[in-house]
Amino acid sequence: MGTSLSSIHIFGDRSPVGCGSSFRSYSPNWLTFVDDLSEKGPDHADLVARNISKQIDAPVLLFGVFDSEMIWFTFFRNGKMASRYTDEQFISNKRLYDIPAMVGYEEGYKKRLSTILTCADTERKIDMLEEFFGVCLRYFPELSEGAEMLHVQRGDVLYKAYWEEEKKLTGKVAPMALSLLAEYPGKLFTDYFGGFKTTKDHYFLYGYAAEGSTPNSKALTPVHFDGRSLTATDAETYAQGRIPCRYGDARFQYQYGTPCKVTFSDDCPPTFCGKTMTLPGGCFPLEFLPSGELLLVGQHRILVVDDTLKVVARLSIKGDVADVLDNYILTASGGSFYAYLYEPNAKIYIYEIIKK
Repeated sequence: MGTSLSSIHIFGDRSPVGCGSSFRSYSPNWLTFVDDLSEKGPDHADLVARNISKQIDAPVLLFGVFDSEMIWFTFFRNGKMASRYTDEQFISNKRLYDIPAMVGYEEGYKKRLSTILTCADTERKIDMLEEFFGVCLRYFPELSEGAEMLHVQRGDVLYKAYWEEEKKLTGKVAPMALSLLAEYPGKLFTDYFGGFKTTKDHYFLYGYAAEGSTPNSKALTPVHFDGRSLTATDAETYAQGRIPCRYGDARFQYQYGTPCKVTFSDDCPPTFCGKTMTLPGGCFPLEFLPSGELLLVGQHRILVVDDTLKVVARLSIKGDVADVLDNYILTASGGSFYAYLYEPNAKIYIYEIIKK
């Protein structure tokens, strides 16, 4: 198990009066809540932080991490949420770009915060947030007397090192890039509503591309993903050769934990088989390219890994990956695969991975 905790901090040097809570200053311009929150859940910490913010005219920061894999933080002002960030996919962020000004930065720091929040490595993301805010976010009551351990000074050393690495993975010098080949309105499904028992590689049902689409089988057209496009096919071709749905991929043998690891079976390319890789946070093996590199998939991103298990490129995508064929990636956004209804923002994308 990784680290799970909640911590509360006030940006300022004045403690609230009469709130019944204890604070100490370990870093300049910050007060840390030192009462024990470990026996209570995140909801309790949220209530405590909200109540503290009612009693002081200063931003109150609530930070949380679960199992060293997911983080969230909220700034409160006067008992109300002023801004929020979370790694949770189905909870929206709120007013992130107000944060730099709330903690004393002048103009020009919004991009830095945005870059930090895209970091896929949770521990590294926390390190950079501590450096950005200038406060120790991973506070444990057991460390309350360790002033030196809890002291954090604002700076940009960690951020600059990370940014230089990112430019090599995502910038002009990255060895690979993505080209958007096609974009379609609508959704994809593996089968008709209620029929999720069989599948067929590279065949889907396409529909709900226009307002007024009926929520039934007549709204769906069988299509084939040929790499560069989706082409309509007939119902008979779609129905032939379907096999039971497969869950998991026998080529990838996981050792779940923190961190999560994967061992590549003998069915993988020879340069990978038998090796074990520590997976970047939130990423899992997807497929191998014809040229031999491994693709990892994360939230709205593809990582390319060479046979030394080094990430050599980080590529941003829209939607979630639906299929991979050679160098082509099919993705879908909105409620594809489960919501049989029209959504105006639902889109389908086809990308090509290009070696530079």
